[in-house]
Amino acid sequence: MEKEELSIAEIGSRLAEAVNMKTWPLCAYGSDWLPGKVIPSSSISECLASAVYHLADGRITDPVYIRHETGRSFCRCIGGPAWFGYCGFDPRLPGLMATTSPDENLAPKRLKADETVARETYDAVGDIKPMGRYVVIGRCEGMADDPGVRCIICFAGGEQIRDLCALAHFGSPDAINSISAPWGPACATLITYPAGMAENASVSKIYLGPTDPSARQWLPESCLAMGIPVKIARRMAGDAGASFLVKSD
Repeated sequence: MEKEELSIAEIGSRLAEAVNMKTWPLCAYGSDWLPGKVIPSSSISECLASAVYHLADGRITDPVYIRHETGRSFCRCIGGPAWFGYCGFDPRLPGLMATTSPDENLAPKRLKADETVARETYDAVGDIKPMGRYVVIGRCEGMADDPGVRCIICFAGGEQIRDLCALAHFGSPDAINSISAPWGPACATLITYPAGMAENASVSKIYLGPTDPSARQWLPESCLAMGIPVKIARRMAGDAGASFLVKSD
């Protein structure tokens, strides 16, 4: 008899219990309509990833949504809409990411050695396709139905993240390429890459970070984040009970 597939709620609860996670596991999916009571991310924080963290740490409980609308704030980053596939990257971005900025009103971030390296990095990401008119992020808890979840998002301390990495390796023969710490904004680590929105981001690996220093402004220094493609998260949750994480009597 074929084993019943774990629900999104079960995936979240099993992963949280397995590593004693102190925050709520989240899930992200695309939709062409808003599902009930949801909050625009921009009303919580000017940083998309920060709004997501508010949901994980319990400061808000209702799902948040992201949508690009002309004349409305998307997030504080000029690259924000592009990372969700709503438009192309602003041509000013390579300079802004490097040590000089073509716009005197934008301070250079110094995240890339020079503009050429920055431009090649954006090219390496490939095309980004939107998941839907909206991107919705909510707690895994209570998700009885699966609306097309693309990835699971976890925030946790170093010990918990180490154990989640080891759990990911438990059912995978790939010793080298199953976990990546990619370049990009925190929202790309959490959603864009693991949801398979970026052309060159594989859904066969987990994304760990964020590697964007601006996360210092909202993420506790002891905390890391994981964006896990839903297929991998489902396998990890199913493996937890047979793994090293089982408590000995």
